[in-house]
Amino acid sequence: MEAKYKLWSEEEIDRLKALVASGVSALRASVILKRSLKQIKKNARELGIPFPSDADLRIKRRQIFQNSVDGPRARVAFRINRDTE
Repeated sequence: MEAKYKLWSEEEIDRLKALVASGVSALRASVILKRSLKQIKKNARELGIPFPSDADLRIKRRQIFQNSVDGPRARVAFRINRDTE
């Protein structure tokens, strides 16, 4: 009987550790490593380096927007070139 997924190589495990340490999201790591999101999260958890939860990521993003100079939705004035009309 064949395994449903391929085993993790040492290189892939090292790369996963580096991705988690650099703050990459689990979704992005799954694309980079060409593995399912479920496998990525499970393996990271088993290695003792789980990805932050979605709720933690939302809180972090909210804090970044609140601390930004322009705010979460900066209003930009667009100049209209009336010469081309």
